[in-house]
Amino acid sequence: MKALPSIAAVCSLSIAALGHPIAHAQDMQVYGQIRLTVNHLKTGNAGSTMEERDNASRLGFRGKEELGGGLQALFGMEMGLDADTGSLTTPAFRNSYVALRGGLGTVALGRLDSANPTGSPLYSQVTGITSFAANDAGATAIGTSMLNARNRTSNSLGYQSPSWGGTVFRARYYLRGDAKAPGLEDDARSLDLGLSYAAGPWTAGLGYAKDTRAGGLLANEFDSKWQMGLRYSFGAIEPYVLLGRDRFNHKPGVSRADVDYWMLGTRLRHGAHAVVLNLMQRDVQTSLTGKRRRQQLAYTYALSKRTELQAFVDHDGVDSSRPNVAVRAIGAGVRHDF
Repeated sequence: MKALPSIAAVCSLSIAALGHPIAHAQDMQVYGQIRLTVNHLKTGNAGSTMEERDNASRLGFRGKEELGGGLQALFGMEMGLDADTGSLTTPAFRNSYVALRGGLGTVALGRLDSANPTGSPLYSQVTGITSFAANDAGATAIGTSMLNARNRTSNSLGYQSPSWGGTVFRARYYLRGDAKAPGLEDDARSLDLGLSYAAGPWTAGLGYAKDTRAGGLLANEFDSKWQMGLRYSFGAIEPYVLLGRDRFNHKPGVSRADVDYWMLGTRLRHGAHAVVLNLMQRDVQTSLTGKRRRQQLAYTYALSKRTELQAFVDHDGVDSSRPNVAVRAIGAGVRHDF
């Protein structure tokens, strides 16, 4: 009895017979990260807890097809994984997009984050200017809690320009929908804009965001923001600063209209060793006097280009107007890229 041909061979023969261009023009990559730490947490005067925690592990597929004339089609789907339990995140995909890239820039559609070909107008500035300690996830996450960097959005249209001497413009428009009726996509809309510069030792960024909702913004709902930052590399030492102001539809006398935030930090490198120190402060929007003050110190050691040991100390004041709410975290773990 003759052996049956493999499925791949049959598909290849079928594609060749049809003359389909994908048989030779498509390129796809499988990639991912596993990030796990063991943390010791203490909140206020309460007892401490130990946890093993995932820090944004993921598995992704991305690729491109050359369409000719300098035009490319790009695609990607990246699943979020809780590596400590083996379950998928909710939603399951961190990003899922299709994009076209040409001489005038790149346009993408779908669920977008900073890993898509158009980047993220605000969060790409954060990752380019600052250093995380050691992940922007888990106990050390600051992108959402401190900086409101608006990274991952569904129902989105993104654009990234070509680089003009190190300067890149990004824009994203998305239909956020009604929280009470998710199917009503166009009830709330958002626009993010970002201008970034990276050349030589300098990295800089200026960002703006604006939200609207049919019938007006809800109480204490985000309205708009400005963000700016600067980083300079002296080689082994890289100091940086990021600051901004978020505006909300506030309740007069009860909550704030303007929420100011700032971040000062530096990264020191020596061979495989790196140390990150971050100091941050953000006004508490629902308090007229509260400040959220946070300090982070992290150490990483690169065992290879793909494997990194991590250790950190994080103190999050949460709200200076309330007692016994500060969170203190100490952790250590491993990150592996593949």
